[in-house]
Amino acid sequence: MFRKCVAAFAALVICVGALFAEEIRGTFVKFADNKITVKVEDKEKEFKVSKDAVYKGKKELPVADWAEKRAKEGQKLILNVDKDEVTWIKGGGK
Repeated sequence: MFRKCVAAFAALVICVGALFAEEIRGTFVKFADNKITVKVEDKEKEFKVSKDAVYKGKKELPVADWAEKRAKEGQKLILNVDKDEVTWIKGGGK
């Protein structure tokens, strides 16, 4: 019984944490000083990038490696922002 309660509580904590994350769709502008700048609805917005953030493409890469080698200005992106930090980025946002 105790194990079921602990498991249910853990699932609740995970679900509630995911509710606070926000997905932002925009266009890549630049990456510098561990911050990414994207254009969202004709306005540039800058977001701090978490040290553990990854780019999810064909292979997962740390965001810094992706930005240095593969990022292109004007590329459409989906950013997952949690507590004012980007936790992951996907390419191909609409």
